[in-house]
Amino acid sequence: MYTGENQTAIRSMQWLEAALLKLLETEKYTKITVKDICREADLSRQTFYQMFDSKDELMEYHFSNLFAGFQEGCGSLDNIGCNELACQFFRFFYDQRAFVKLLIENNMTYLLEKEFERYLPQVALFRRINETEAYPDYSLAYVAGALTQTLIHWFERGFEPEIAEVGKLTEDIISGRVYQTAAKQF
Repeated sequence: MYTGENQTAIRSMQWLEAALLKLLETEKYTKITVKDICREADLSRQTFYQMFDSKDELMEYHFSNLFAGFQEGCGSLDNIGCNELACQFFRFFYDQRAFVKLLIENNMTYLLEKEFERYLPQVALFRRINETEAYPDYSLAYVAGALTQTLIHWFERGFEPEIAEVGKLTEDIISGRVYQTAAKQF
């Protein structure tokens, strides 16, 4: 993937990204070709391959931009607690619901999980897990999977419960409080 600072190249990357997203509104991801993306963006295949190695890498570029926006919306990730992070997470992806819906329809939510796992270590709460756990990659994989599946379930239930409630529930699950309460009842 192109990582330079040439404004023309960056603009081309953005046009290719927009073209892919537009095509996803009417076509399944597996049916979209690089040729289709280039035609929609009005750019050559040569330009595409100067920027990206594949359409999957183009999708990764979109996810990087998406998560950069999420991180920006959260401000400093060093002082954010689990509940606040969960609420920010659900609010952000609610605002991105058209894209998330496309991911669900195209069976591509695994990409969300992959990106969550990549970004979680940037959050102080999860960095501390990395520093204290014997197998931090398992903890991060668990949380990334849980967040992805909770987000999908929340979408499928029509965004119920409210963000504050699903944020609290997420915090309770991640912290183990839900299971501690259930264990006491047995």
